[in-house]
Amino acid sequence: MSIYATHWEIKLPRSHAFDTDWVTVFAQAVPAHIGHPSAYPDGDPYASFLPPVVKEYDPDTGEAPWHRAVVILMEGKDEKVVQEYATPLLVLSGEEYSRIPFDDLLSAIKKRMPWDENVVAMTIGQDGKQRIIRVDGWQDRETKSRNRDSEVE
Repeated sequence: MSIYATHWEIKLPRSHAFDTDWVTVFAQAVPAHIGHPSAYPDGDPYASFLPPVVKEYDPDTGEAPWHRAVVILMEGKDEKVVQEYATPLLVLSGEEYSRIPFDDLLSAIKKRMPWDENVVAMTIGQDGKQRIIRVDGWQDRETKSRNRDSEVE
């Protein structure tokens, strides 16, 4: 039995921001009772890979202000070793997840996607053919340029 429940899923470009091939990214929520001392008197077997238990969980009512955790995964990179995901994009506490604005969450997910970071643009010719424009090392050059600019100021 899994400790996770699918919370939502979205489609994002697979290899770079301009990709027309899409991959599913999804959130797996871990309920607040998982690992809680009331349900696990011998200790929390998930403490090594999940955020701490939700102390505000009420075992009498089953109520909690948030999930224990929300794990964000990408289709094809969602392998588990027993109950631990091997390569999650993000692991958030339920409280963190409940407070993060969606735009910030989406930005954090995109930063962790295994994208080709050297893709800077895509053009579509008159014949409809797409051309990807890659600039190897552009980020390093941009960082060096910014560092030089800040030294001058």
